[in-house]
Amino acid sequence: MVKSKLDHILHCHPIIRTDIVKGENTNLYSKDGKKIIDFEAGIWCTALGHSNQRIKAVIMEQLDKIIHVHYKLTNDIAETSAVNLLEQFHFKDGKAVFLSSGSEAVELGITISKLISKGSKILTFSNSYLSAYSNTAIPRDSNLWVELDFLQCNNCPNEECTSKCSVLGNLVFSDISTFVLEPGSSSGRVLFPPYKLVKFLAKTVKDYGGLIVVDEVTTGFGRTGKWFGYNHYDLEPDIIALGKSLGNGYPISAVLMSKETANEVEMKNFHYAQSHQNDPLGCVIANEVINIIKEDNMIAYSANIGEFFINQLKDIQNSSSIIKEVRGRGLMLAMELNIKNITEIVCEKMLERGYFIGTTAAYNVLRFYPALTISKNDILSMCEALKDVLKQLEYNK
Repeated sequence: MVKSKLDHILHCHPIIRTDIVKGENTNLYSKDGKKIIDFEAGIWCTALGHSNQRIKAVIMEQLDKIIHVHYKLTNDIAETSAVNLLEQFHFKDGKAVFLSSGSEAVELGITISKLISKGSKILTFSNSYLSAYSNTAIPRDSNLWVELDFLQCNNCPNEECTSKCSVLGNLVFSDISTFVLEPGSSSGRVLFPPYKLVKFLAKTVKDYGGLIVVDEVTTGFGRTGKWFGYNHYDLEPDIIALGKSLGNGYPISAVLMSKETANEVEMKNFHYAQSHQNDPLGCVIANEVINIIKEDNMIAYSANIGEFFINQLKDIQNSSSIIKEVRGRGLMLAMELNIKNITEIVCEKMLERGYFIGTTAAYNVLRFYPALTISKNDILSMCEALKDVLKQLEYNK
């Protein structure tokens, strides 16, 4: 495989020198023509596959019109995209703002919540990623944040959560302005908070005048087999942050809010402006992404193909002694190994065979977040290769 030098690109994370030059649906192609099946959907972004034809068409059409306008000037495309999105969240007469990255969206969502809600602290789960920015990145300032480890609650025998519980007893809900929920992923570990815990926290925070902010940057648009990750919890959030799949690889994100929330924010004369706020090109892409997912029934496909996929991974687990657990929802799947420091080796060997899979090496996790368009044949062939790679490692351990 031809290797890229990357002499002038800052090395601030691990890289694999492959020099990708083309993408087509779930396939990537290197400079020397090798095909690689992508089980990471870019970085969890290309939910509709690389170089989707309908997305390309709206981009080309919009390029001939306008790409970017000043944030003080209006464009109908942003309004159309906002209405389309808000309908999916049943936010009748709610409002939206479009930005560039999921991190921006989460930060703005939290800023808005703190502006209009009671309390001074933010509650979240300790393994939530939330964003790359200092306000929300881990480690978080304990003076501002209240963190809860939901792994302590996974084996709780009680049918309902209460404030009398040893885990929850120290929470002072009158101090909490915002409950920020990341309904999955957990920094690539693919962990999902218990239903009863989420429901208890959300209700109690609301009872004390706080707001619910949901981070759907990774879990949105069918990734978990439902439109959004919070749909697994029957919640009614006040603010929702979106990113990644919203642009199918193009950098656009959004913050959505209920009518009541938006009214309170605007009454405060809140000012917020970014260079690429409500850009026409990003908005037309986001609008088409939503239309494709609806018209092609991608949510149901994600749920069905995800069930097929996890069963294949569990079949591998049944024949291997080095697999600790297989878990997931929809097309957000993980295989946790019980041997340390081998996930990157697995990734390299899989890449040699033409499959790119993700890793969360610190927790010995192999990740699978493919496009919603992944085929059964690609899943079967990848699993066959993975089974063989794991057998070899098991034999040599």
